[in-house]
Amino acid sequence: MQLIEIEPYFWELYEDSENIYLNVCINMSAVSWAKTICLDKQTIQQYQTQGKGFIDDLAKRIESSQFRKDYERFYSFPDASAEQKEGMLLAFNEYRAKQN
Repeated sequence: MQLIEIEPYFWELYEDSENIYLNVCINMSAVSWAKTICLDKQTIQQYQTQGKGFIDDLAKRIESSQFRKDYERFYSFPDASAEQKEGMLLAFNEYRAKQN
């Protein structure tokens, strides 16, 4: 697993040999949580052609849908597994270590 794109304090994009994953930080007043999803082939193709801006827009739409509580109505991305999230955490920690 490796971190391939980041918008600090908002979202991170990870890739392994199987897929690309988006981790979006949702901040609502004093409460925050992460929505971590596996991207589908169509979304991956859009990212590959449109770049980081596409992921930024997708993250904003996902965040907004979390506020409205209608994510499932608009998106069918599966959640990342605990194992995948663990790989993301390790990749993020490696990224942070290189930044210091």
